[in-house]
Amino acid sequence: MLNWLRSNILRTFRGRLALLYIALEFGILLFAAVLLYAALSHRVHQEVDEQLAEQGQGIASELERSPFYFWSGHLNEYASHYPGAIQLVAANGLVLFTSDRTLIDRGGDDVSAALGRTFNLDKPAFASTQSLLRKSNIRVIVIPIHRAGRVVAALMLGRSTADISAVFNLMYLIGGILGLISIFISSAAGYYMAKQALAPIQEITSTARAVAAGDLSRRLTSKTQDKEIRILVKVLNKMFQDLEASFVAQKRFTADASHELRLPLTILKGEIEVALRHPRTAEEYAQTLQQQLETIDRIERIVNDLLTLARADAGQLELVQEPVDLSLLLQEVGQQHLVLFAGQHIELDMDIDEGLEVMGDASHLERLLMNLLNNAYKHAPEGSTVRLAARSRDGIASISVSDQGAGIAPEQQSLLFDRFFRADDARCRKQGEGAGLGLAICKRIVEAHGGDIRVESVPGHGATFIVELPLLGPDPAHSRRLLAVMQQPSESDES
Repeated sequence: MLNWLRSNILRTFRGRLALLYIALEFGILLFAAVLLYAALSHRVHQEVDEQLAEQGQGIASELERSPFYFWSGHLNEYASHYPGAIQLVAANGLVLFTSDRTLIDRGGDDVSAALGRTFNLDKPAFASTQSLLRKSNIRVIVIPIHRAGRVVAALMLGRSTADISAVFNLMYLIGGILGLISIFISSAAGYYMAKQALAPIQEITSTARAVAAGDLSRRLTSKTQDKEIRILVKVLNKMFQDLEASFVAQKRFTADASHELRLPLTILKGEIEVALRHPRTAEEYAQTLQQQLETIDRIERIVNDLLTLARADAGQLELVQEPVDLSLLLQEVGQQHLVLFAGQHIELDMDIDEGLEVMGDASHLERLLMNLLNNAYKHAPEGSTVRLAARSRDGIASISVSDQGAGIAPEQQSLLFDRFFRADDARCRKQGEGAGLGLAICKRIVEAHGGDIRVESVPGHGATFIVELPLLGPDPAHSRRLLAVMQQPSESDES
């Protein structure tokens, strides 16, 4: 039993909450009982004392008007119908009359003290033989009797409080039963409410265990109305979704990275094995080493690209923040590609606004533009045109690189900036194609500069990659329009 209470009540939140309800309910009931007892006992004392005082004053007045030798008759007549005890004590301590067992013997020191106060202070005094709520208690009043201006005797009236005790005992019994029922109902309701409130926590626990076991597709489906739980469910579902996406991306990244590195390593191993099969001339060894050097260069590029992406993902991509003349940088990168494009009879059309300036790292921005133009070169058909354009719009420098290749399917466009993704998903590519990391690096560079990159493409009609970067200074387009407006009046004056 103790083990069950310890494991199911004391060690569970709903159990402790139920115990808290019980403690609070018990405290409230106890406080109410004490307050009720204090109020009722005070009121009962007051009513009993008022009745005793009224009755005692009536007898005392009659005794004070009557001769001394008639006192016994008056007291006997009154005692015949009075339900309590009557006793008359002289000032010298002699008991002149008693209708029952003497009140002094019953009350002990309290009644004796009240009798003494009446003789000494010449005023009524009250006393109780026991506690007010005891069945055998008698409430006593002591009233002075005067003759010739002095106290000659004291009248004592006693009344039993057994009927009051019976009422209080019944009230305690009913209150105790109702209190126990109330505590039981409160504890059961508290336990049930806590269990209902924590039901989503149970679902969260089971779902988290399933996710930890490898089932990343599990999601929380709780429809609770509690705002706090709804927010927690939403955050956890988002976390599970991100975790699943990260795990899928990691699996794909691991598979693609191993494939991309395995292929050049296999080629490198094969070339070395062929070179070692029989002796060769110095020229043949030099040719073999040159091929191996190209393979190693490719491996190095892949590793460097992976390192760049890893740093970007960790927020450690180093950027030298300085003003960059974007217009000049675009012109320089475009000029560097003229010879490469001419080799495939591809025309490069450049339309670049002057005065475009951004804040960023010139080397990373150059790498961004190089990757975009190389990507356009790989997909542009022979004899086609690649267009490089740059415009300013609302404080944004918009760069676009367009080709006239086969285009990209809509369902593949959102995946273009994932590492190792290729629209055709082909492993064997023509000379010059990369490992599928260029666009992923472009995205990280653009995001590090506070910009945005996207693709617009219709299958069969080429693709356009658009990069938007915040301008450093005033919008050149606005400046040109302002200059044109300022020149118009002078031109009209000259005419």
